[in-house]
Amino acid sequence: MRLRTAAVLVAVVVALAGTGAAAIWWTGDSGGALTELWVSDTARETDFNHHGVGVGGDEGTGVGERVVVAPVLDQSSQSKLSQYSCALVRLAPENGSVDWRYGIPPDRCFVHSLTRPTIADLDGTGAPEVVAGTVENETVVLDAADGREEFAIEMGTYSYGEPVVADVLGDDDPEIVASDIGGNVVVTDNEGQVQWRATVAGSVWAPPAVLDVDGDDRREVVVGGGEETVAFERDGSVLWRRAVSGNELVAAPTDDGVRVVAAGFGDVVGLDGATGDPVWNQSVRGSPALTALGDGDGDGRPEAYVGAANGVVHAFDAVDGSDEWRTTLTAGAEGATPPPTLADLSGDGSLELVAPTNGGTVVVLDPGDGSELAAYERATPIRTGVTAADIADTAGEEILVRYGDGRVVALEYEA
Repeated sequence: MRLRTAAVLVAVVVALAGTGAAAIWWTGDSGGALTELWVSDTARETDFNHHGVGVGGDEGTGVGERVVVAPVLDQSSQSKLSQYSCALVRLAPENGSVDWRYGIPPDRCFVHSLTRPTIADLDGTGAPEVVAGTVENETVVLDAADGREEFAIEMGTYSYGEPVVADVLGDDDPEIVASDIGGNVVVTDNEGQVQWRATVAGSVWAPPAVLDVDGDDRREVVVGGGEETVAFERDGSVLWRRAVSGNELVAAPTDDGVRVVAAGFGDVVGLDGATGDPVWNQSVRGSPALTALGDGDGDGRPEAYVGAANGVVHAFDAVDGSDEWRTTLTAGAEGATPPPTLADLSGDGSLELVAPTNGGTVVVLDPGDGSELAAYERATPIRTGVTAADIADTAGEEILVRYGDGRVVALEYEA
């Protein structure tokens, strides 16, 4: 294996004690390198964990206050399952050790039992809560300190995309926005009291987007369903509804108004946030994976970074859809490519792009041209995008990788 745009200077292979896999990382002539900080002791007899890690808490009070929670899931035979085979697990940010577990009953345990959690202070006390969808047709709210359930919100079925916590109603208090694969959407206050419910056509896989899409100084809720994308006003009424698949959904302000970028099978579509009208369309191979929408190259215009089939990553101008670059990761694997993630890994105010592959490799890219800066590999599949967060007492954000076998690997990048 080689780096695409840099000659390999160093290749290191390390057998990870007790992990059942070898880790490999490369350094290219760019000088960039990924260093393994820790590997969590949360292994499962499966390679299908594909709900990401949630991170939150108060960065200003020190590293120990960061809350890291991973959904760890299993698909073993029922006779092998325990109360914590499928669980939300809080991990210590400094070493990945387990602080607590919140389990799902074994007879309800499978690979979509729990969504990626959202970590937020719902009640303004300074102590964060953990919010996640479960296979028991609920969105649960847990005390981040000990995993105790505070309350649950009834859903129509199980959820896939993580809940969003934001001020939807304009009352200066956070609301919870949750969805499920049945197309149901609910907004509650910070105590779980339902403010409104709605539906979209098709399954909802992506988290909702909450922002002012039409410039009226009020936030809307945009939800992508398998058959349509819908923008709801703060009271639940429909602002617009378009027959555009939104299996993946992101949104961000641009100089041309808010752009909502929705992706279905084979297509990535840019929508005008105010009207929902399609502005551009790009075809990609396979099922596009999309969570990163931001100005990665510093040109003042956001880009949509899309993972496509077989290790391909695209960068599209979010305003007009122009194809800025395309690269095939040298560590690319057959099948889908998880979504890339933008992050300031170096702590210098500029962004890097982190692109995982189904084959188990994490690659740091230059978001300006797609060139590869560093890579790390573990011989285990990756089924979801990584999480970037400041969890160590160093400059820049770290990378938390959810591997298919249930483990979380924390990586640090040095330019």
